[in-house]
Amino acid sequence: MEKRKVAVVTLGDSRREFYKKRESIVLSEIEKVKKAFGNKYDLYISPIVFDAEDGQNISDEIKRKGIQAVILHVPIWATPSLAFRIAYGTSYPVLLLGNLQRNTSSLVTLLAVAGMLDQTGKKCIRVSGDYEDDQVQEKVNAFVQGIYVAEGIRRSSYGMIGGRSIGIGTTVADPSQWQSVFGVEFDHCDQYEIVYRAKALDEERVQKHLKWVKENVPKIEYGDRFTEETLELQIRSYLALKDMAAEKKYNFMGIKCQQDMSDHFVLQCLGVALLNNPYDADGEKIPIPTSCECDCDGALTMRILNLCAEGKPSCLLDIKFFDGVSKEFVLANCGSVAPYFADPDHQEEAMKKIALMPHIFGEAGGASIQFISKPGDVTVARLFRSNGKYVLGCFEGTTKMYPLEKLKETTYCYPHAFVEAEADYEKFYEKINSNHLHMVYGKYANILKMFCEIVGIDYICFNK
Repeated sequence: MEKRKVAVVTLGDSRREFYKKRESIVLSEIEKVKKAFGNKYDLYISPIVFDAEDGQNISDEIKRKGIQAVILHVPIWATPSLAFRIAYGTSYPVLLLGNLQRNTSSLVTLLAVAGMLDQTGKKCIRVSGDYEDDQVQEKVNAFVQGIYVAEGIRRSSYGMIGGRSIGIGTTVADPSQWQSVFGVEFDHCDQYEIVYRAKALDEERVQKHLKWVKENVPKIEYGDRFTEETLELQIRSYLALKDMAAEKKYNFMGIKCQQDMSDHFVLQCLGVALLNNPYDADGEKIPIPTSCECDCDGALTMRILNLCAEGKPSCLLDIKFFDGVSKEFVLANCGSVAPYFADPDHQEEAMKKIALMPHIFGEAGGASIQFISKPGDVTVARLFRSNGKYVLGCFEGTTKMYPLEKLKETTYCYPHAFVEAEADYEKFYEKINSNHLHMVYGKYANILKMFCEIVGIDYICFNK
């Protein structure tokens, strides 16, 4: 994975003669910064800022280098106003980094700069301490990752395929609000594009992907409205959607499916699952976070998680059940979770652990994917709106494994995740404004919190 670019700008003292007496401390602290963060990030260590012109020149250089994450380093007493040109040279918050040595006056400067920036409306993150301390490292990492998640979202384009599905009002979004809050490009096209593209596909390409599914999924249970013909239509739908994403430059999507496609063409579950997957018959690929039921805020949550996890797949799941006694969330989806979740570490093993089974709804027919997500640390999150304003709720937990018979308690043919979490279940019940949640492997609550601070929305962590 390519290292994140980070600018470290050290503020100096406009009283040059006095600064010279303490220059050795500054140089020593800069070396400590290089040692603590040089292996993690692609660092640009700027010249020291002594006046407004220095600040403007360095700000311009940071822009030229395409660096989004900016750290203002204050190792000793520095002239606070020197922070302005640097801080206002980026549209994102800046991080103030200082030490806690009593003889440096670093803390004095950090508080002076933080207060000055905050009173002008510029967000800044305050971090003081030993640069190699785990807590300092974690705070800096959350800042850097949060900045690049926000920038990744700002550079993303969303494709809404269809519209609101089966009356679920929490799945719709306002494109203008998305543009204002997140900077996302929001596009729309009709589901009929899937239909006519699916019929016009190259036959050899279709058969290649159909053969790959049949050879890699050991359990394909035809029956009811799931037939060889509907499986092929699902493969054709997938390839049509894949082409649409490539041609229209969509980074994430939402697909209506019900009831137009599910009753009159074919269920879109397999196509959505493969879009979210990091491989198909052509080999490894970049997952395209895609929600079913055209859940716009769900797809955006999935894209955020995907960026937090530096490209790992995310998914959409229904909240089937939860309680504070078992400390478990039972999450299941109508059939469109990526096979990756069956075994994130082994592609071939993941495909062996899934089954294609007849769906419980959809007059047009097609398969649902059945499996249980592999045990591991996960982050579960959801963007939702409260009184028109965006909130991101999340919790960290661990997925658990059960025998497949356990799925009969909910819906047997669905993909499931059983997430154990130390959470405030009552608070979750009262606050969550969605029937959908979204999951990714790994722990990213701190990055999500920083992302919310950066884009200016509320954040709720349901973990105790």
